[in-house]
Amino acid sequence: MSVTTVESFIQAEDEAPGKRDEPDLTLVYSIALPLMFICCGVSILLNFWIALSGFWARPSMKPTAFLCFWLALADGLNTLNLTAGLVIHSLLKVVFKVKIPTGSCALFLLEATRLSGIPIPVAHLLLIAITHWIGVVKPLKYEVIVTRNKLKIYLLVCWLLPVSFVFIWFLVIPGQGFQSEHCKDYDFLKQIPWRSAYSAFYFLPFVILVVIYTRIYFIARRPDQVGVVGAVLENEVNLKAVKTTVLIVGSYCIGLLPVTLFYIFSYTAGPLDVDIIGKPKALTIGILCNSFLILKSLFNPFIYSLGQLDVQIALERLNSAIRAVVYGPIPLDEIERTALYALERRASNSGR
Repeated sequence: MSVTTVESFIQAEDEAPGKRDEPDLTLVYSIALPLMFICCGVSILLNFWIALSGFWARPSMKPTAFLCFWLALADGLNTLNLTAGLVIHSLLKVVFKVKIPTGSCALFLLEATRLSGIPIPVAHLLLIAITHWIGVVKPLKYEVIVTRNKLKIYLLVCWLLPVSFVFIWFLVIPGQGFQSEHCKDYDFLKQIPWRSAYSAFYFLPFVILVVIYTRIYFIARRPDQVGVVGAVLENEVNLKAVKTTVLIVGSYCIGLLPVTLFYIFSYTAGPLDVDIIGKPKALTIGILCNSFLILKSLFNPFIYSLGQLDVQIALERLNSAIRAVVYGPIPLDEIERTALYALERRASNSGR
């Protein structure tokens, strides 16, 4: 189950003689895996559905909505990759006792793909936070600074940078990784240099997120309004700022920090190395960390996407297109009673 450890897809099936007396953990896997697969399945379907609806989004949608469609795609792919790891390394190998061939470059490639995919949603979260920050500190210049073309360039960096980082590291170390015979040598993955460098993809965005949303919170609390009506508006802004900060920073802490900390401290001879804490404890930590990571991908749409009017319109347009194919076009006298019409009307009334 230790898919949070980097060698999870490629560990040898045979264990050292000294480890054969460890307790059989098949029952634990049998209970935990179905729950994790259910959450993975819901997360994959929800995120891919939101990403697909992006093709029906309005051209005039807000930049944050545009980013949320890409965030959903990244979360969906990331969860799909994680599910593949659970199937190969846990379900087949442990529960069904399937002999997984070791020394396979295909499995090593799958692990490289998984590792390069996990930081991509993190980069999207950071990009969304930056757009929020610009909207607060530069509201009059927001549309000039945050343009669709600029976002496309930044999104390209969000996808290419982690992938390039992981694959270059896997390729350049002499005698290890892809340069080793059948990709069997990967000791560098359990060493501090790699784990520290890779963990920076999580710690640095987290620090920046905390700084940004803390600053946004204090800016929102400035008493710019006066009078009773102004006080009510100020309280509403403060409440929204608190909710946004708690949801975004809190979900990051719960969903990503445990995985990162477990990963960085489970290096060879590290305090959380499986040879030191034992397989049962490592398994428990691995299950919890994976569960938090899956739940993070599952709840990201509720935190970032589903509350946005542009995303709601895109989803309803997609649903309407499917209903039109299955049941035929909606009669003209019924259009005004549809959810899509109400959403479009809201967008029109808000000047968007």
